[in-house]
Amino acid sequence: MDGFAFLIAVVTFVMALVALNRTAKLQTANFKLSQEIERLKAARPALQDASLPEPPMTTAAEPPPPETAAAKLEDTPSEPDMAPPPSAAPLPPRDVEQALAGRWFVWIGGVAIAIGGLLFVKYAYDNGLISPVLQVILGLVAGFALVGAGEWVRRRTPPAAGPAPNYVPAALSAAGLAVLFGALYAAYALYGILDPAAAFLGLAAVGLGALALSRWQGPLIAALGLLGSYVTPALIPSADPSAWTFFPYLLIILVSALLVLRGRAWWWLGYAAILGTLTWSGLWLIGPFEPGDVWPIGLSALVTGLAAMLVLEGPAMLRDESWPHHLAEASRGPLAIASTGLSAAVAVLVALALRGGHGDAALSLLSAGLALLVFFAWRKHALVLLAPAAAVVMLAVLGSWREAAFHAWTLDEHGIWSWSSYFGLATQRFLRWMLGAGGAFTLVGLAGVLWRRGSPVWGALAGGAALAFLWVAWARVDFMMSAAGWATLAAGTAMLLLLVTLWWSRRPTTDALGAGLLAAGAAALLVMALDLLLDGVWLSLAIAALALVYALASGVLKPRLMGPVTAALASLVALRLFLSRELWSDDASLPFGEHWVLYGYGLPAVALYAGSKALRRHGQEPSAVALEGISLGLVISLLSLEIRVLIGGGITYEDPRFLEMAAHILTWAGAAYGLIHRQRLFSSLVATWGARILLAMAAAGAVGLSLLALNPVVTGEPVPGGSIFNALLLAYLLPVPLVLLIARRLDVIGWGRLKPAAHVLALVLLFAYVTLETKRLFQGMMMTPWSQSLAENYAYSAVWLVFALALFVAGIRLARQPVRLAGLAVLALVVLKVFIGDMSNLGGLLRIASFVGLGFCLVGIGWLYQRFVRGSPVPQPAE
Repeated sequence: MDGFAFLIAVVTFVMALVALNRTAKLQTANFKLSQEIERLKAARPALQDASLPEPPMTTAAEPPPPETAAAKLEDTPSEPDMAPPPSAAPLPPRDVEQALAGRWFVWIGGVAIAIGGLLFVKYAYDNGLISPVLQVILGLVAGFALVGAGEWVRRRTPPAAGPAPNYVPAALSAAGLAVLFGALYAAYALYGILDPAAAFLGLAAVGLGALALSRWQGPLIAALGLLGSYVTPALIPSADPSAWTFFPYLLIILVSALLVLRGRAWWWLGYAAILGTLTWSGLWLIGPFEPGDVWPIGLSALVTGLAAMLVLEGPAMLRDESWPHHLAEASRGPLAIASTGLSAAVAVLVALALRGGHGDAALSLLSAGLALLVFFAWRKHALVLLAPAAAVVMLAVLGSWREAAFHAWTLDEHGIWSWSSYFGLATQRFLRWMLGAGGAFTLVGLAGVLWRRGSPVWGALAGGAALAFLWVAWARVDFMMSAAGWATLAAGTAMLLLLVTLWWSRRPTTDALGAGLLAAGAAALLVMALDLLLDGVWLSLAIAALALVYALASGVLKPRLMGPVTAALASLVALRLFLSRELWSDDASLPFGEHWVLYGYGLPAVALYAGSKALRRHGQEPSAVALEGISLGLVISLLSLEIRVLIGGGITYEDPRFLEMAAHILTWAGAAYGLIHRQRLFSSLVATWGARILLAMAAAGAVGLSLLALNPVVTGEPVPGGSIFNALLLAYLLPVPLVLLIARRLDVIGWGRLKPAAHVLALVLLFAYVTLETKRLFQGMMMTPWSQSLAENYAYSAVWLVFALALFVAGIRLARQPVRLAGLAVLALVVLKVFIGDMSNLGGLLRIASFVGLGFCLVGIGWLYQRFVRGSPVPQPAE
């Protein structure tokens, strides 16, 4: 009964496949129509160039005979864009009668016949009417009779019997095939008449015969045959399976399906055949796989890829075409089938290499499959990405080789990265395979750059493979060679890439990006070599020198990426100097000791600035701007770090204090003014944004740190220096003239609207200096927020009055109203202090002096205003 249930399921599946028939017929019609269109397009230039025979000589008044003109119209091919196409006949209304009688009833009848045959077999079995052998013979006779009837009906049906296809032949043949499958399986599973080998051969023959029959009777028969062929091994399992017999059987099915597909648009048939082969291969690797199965499985996978590539179109598949712009419409389906088959073959070979423990045989077969993939990418420009995909697959397979070495991450003080490796059993083989594969893919990529111009993928393959395979090999088995040996190998590979780039630069070509990727790969390899040989600041200096070499070579090596590669190297230098943990230390063993920043930052800054000049000469403006900006950042960092060493005692001594931050802020403002002056002479994006960034940093530091967070009155820390020459002078007084000079030039960097803010900042800093210096004279190095004596309290009033008077007088002499207004603002502050503070805090002569002095100052300022400002107005000069 189980076998009979399976046969009923097969018949049900046949009913579900009925819908395939009409779709596949339409696909085939479209496919043939597209082939005809392509043929006409190819023949169109020849028709246009062909000259017509000269007509006989006639007089001007004698028109050609009507029949001659008609004949010419019939013989001359019409141009699609000149002659309007004939109007299409209106489609007839959907004929329900035709759909029912000509299609659905036919299929239902075929299914009924198949079920009837199976029910007869069951009835005869249950009632013992006939012997099992006779039952099987009758089933086979009935099946062959139905198949023969279907073919007889197909041959007897005229080709032009009507617009609707004839479904009767396929329905009869499908019913016969179902009966044949059922009879053979019953002979094996129910009656035990056939042994497994004979039953397997019989079912396989029926399936393959159905595939062959589908060439004449349509896609339903093909689907049924393919299903039966792939289900047969599951129905009749072998007690002692052999890969040498099983995988050739899978190849026969695949090739048969692809042969059926030739000239047809049943693309699903090709995909299903490839999927069936891939599925059975995976099941075999999971189940009965043995080490001796490597060769049959691997060779089968290679033949699968070759068959998918060559069976449909033969050598024509290897024509070099681009896609999708110039690829013929009729070739896209075969190309997709070929790509799918090759991908499935590589997937099987990858699984085989992993399942086989990275044995030499499995890796050799995988190499052959990947070589086939690269060859297809070489021939088909549309599939050029298959080449780097093959490299990625090989790298992943070899990188997962667990027996090569055991490794773990470690933290030390050498290089950019580091990990520790331990000896494995397959170390020598791993290194040999890794370096061999990397060299092979690198050479293929170089050949593509030189001879397959037009795609940057080959340059990416060469540069990426050279770096990736060497780096993974070093990462897994670094103990196999010394650091100098690895560095020599990396540098030698880089030189090879640069030589090819130089050769490319001397040839007329358009593949600048591909050669640029070679230069990028060479740069990465050289950085790897330097990292293996050098540490700390010396590595940063070496990378900066490499960036300068690349900038100078951009005039000789002319790929598009020379500038960006140089900028990337410069960025790496900056990242190491700013972020690397090895450099943030006061290493006394370095030349100049803790002052190593003089050359550690100074030499890279000089090298990158020179590199920016070279790039600008060679037309690499964006990269030149990047190098110039990084150079500026290194110079500012050099000044800041040297200030920290001189004032703070060392790079890592402690958090910055008041005096050190005052020096930093003054340095930033001075550098900003220098950039503004440079911008006036030579317009530069780096100068503009560098000045803006430095000004923002200086302003934020002056307000947030000098005036607030690090103010000695707020922190309570002692003020370094003497009574006059102390940190207050550096933090508050010296920045004032610099801020005023910068304010006069803010228009140069597009910040002219911030001039009032700059003036206010200068006033606040000057007022803070006058106030805090007065407090320093009275209180000493340790200053408190409040006044400690009446004399100090009075001194603030006197000093502020003098300060306000000086500002007002300066405003009169300079004819600057903003300066006079600043003096009046300070004077208003003095008035508030005298009338609110001094009235309550001072007594005796100090209180009298405070009010008298304030009064005389106010009267004097009024007189000065009437005499020099309002009485004789002075025109305001332009800034």
